[in-house]
Amino acid sequence: MIGVDTNVLVRVALGDDPVQSASATSLLKKYVQARKLFVASYAILEMAWVLKGKGRTRHQICEAIYNLLDSPGVMVGQRDVILNAVEKYRTGKADFGDYLILSEGEASGAKRLASFDRVLCENTPNCSSPEEFF
Repeated sequence: MIGVDTNVLVRVALGDDPVQSASATSLLKKYVQARKLFVASYAILEMAWVLKGKGRTRHQICEAIYNLLDSPGVMVGQRDVILNAVEKYRTGKADFGDYLILSEGEASGAKRLASFDRVLCENTPNCSSPEEFF
C-alpha cells in the first residue's frame, strides 16, 4: 500500500499541469486497481483548501471528496469523520476545515464546539462562542 500527498490528488482534480496530472492519474489508477492506495484525512483537508483557493465551488469540492470516498480501491483515514464533515460542508456555510474539526470532535465525544467563527456558530446548533461556556 502507498499513501499519496495532497499535491498528487490536486493534480488529478485540477488537471492543470499536463505532465504531473498524467503521472498522478496513472499512479492513482494503478494503485486503486490493486486496492492499495491510502489517502490521509489531512490530505483531503488540504485538497479542499487548494480547490477552494483555485475557485472551485462548494459543489465541486464535495464531488472531489465524494469521488475519493466512493472509490473501492482507496482507503481513507478517518473515513466516517470525513464523510460527516463533507455532508455538513455540502449544506453549510463554513469552511470544510471547520466541519472537519466539528466532526472529529463529535466522533471523540465532544458534544459542543467553542469557536470565534461566527459563520460556523450561526449555522451550527452545537457551536458557541467561548464566552457561552463560562
